[in-house]
Amino acid sequence: MKNELIIHETPHLFRPWLIGGYEGWIDAGKVSTGSVTYLRESLKAQKFAEILSDGFHQFKDFRPQVVVENGLIHQLEYPKNEFFYWKNREPSPDLILFLGHEPHFRWKAFADLYVKLAVRFGVERLITIGGFFDQVVHTIPRKISVVASNPELLKGLLAHDVETIDYAGPGSHTSLLQEHAETKGIGSFTLWGRIPPYIKMRSSWDCIQILELLSKLVPFEIDLRELHDEAKITHEQLQRAVEETPDLRAYVKQVESLHRSKHPEKSRSGANVITIKAFLKHVDKEDKRKE
Repeated sequence: MKNELIIHETPHLFRPWLIGGYEGWIDAGKVSTGSVTYLRESLKAQKFAEILSDGFHQFKDFRPQVVVENGLIHQLEYPKNEFFYWKNREPSPDLILFLGHEPHFRWKAFADLYVKLAVRFGVERLITIGGFFDQVVHTIPRKISVVASNPELLKGLLAHDVETIDYAGPGSHTSLLQEHAETKGIGSFTLWGRIPPYIKMRSSWDCIQILELLSKLVPFEIDLRELHDEAKITHEQLQRAVEETPDLRAYVKQVESLHRSKHPEKSRSGANVITIKAFLKHVDKEDKRKE
């Protein structure tokens, strides 16, 4: 049987925490991959393992990248699911970082391999970062949301000014990971950023909040100045977009009004209100028109 979990190196790690970022459904505002990529680059984490993509991914959606020069194929790169490690200062836990794609097929098999690596290296906490589009706007501060695998872990997280989630609907691979990790005695949780539906670039502010929280929980030191600069530029760009786009301006005013009323679930329809779905269609049309 083909070995789909490849260990290139076996580092000695001290009580590591595993922090994962997925490209795909849970990566709204690029919060999932954006946060972990920033963490990997800032800490200079080293690759040591991977889960092979063949058999887990629909290449129609995540196509291999090819480089052709002078009529010859020079490079063919498949979607990656990679693990990196970083040595922290004891007695703080070391870190294992994961960057990859949410699998299209064989969810349980992928989760088995993921948790198998966690068990092998003695992972004490399994964390996933996610982002989902919500009826929020960039002009109103928003908290990070959390889903934990057990009540005790959730209680500790709530001391850090995060919010819980009430949800029923299609799930992500993170739910399966948390379930698998719990059966192995590994406490797990997912940190979610709530993203305005019109943000297509990296939502820097949510990445900052999540990384600041993780730096306290683990703990570790990280320089977030680059993300703060990026967040400032993004905010300025969004403010200009609000001024120049009537539909966006109407949406932002509507959500701000709902927020002030403190009853966002009691939204009333009206001539000036646009739905998230309608606004996303508007943005897509604007992008195509500019192209």
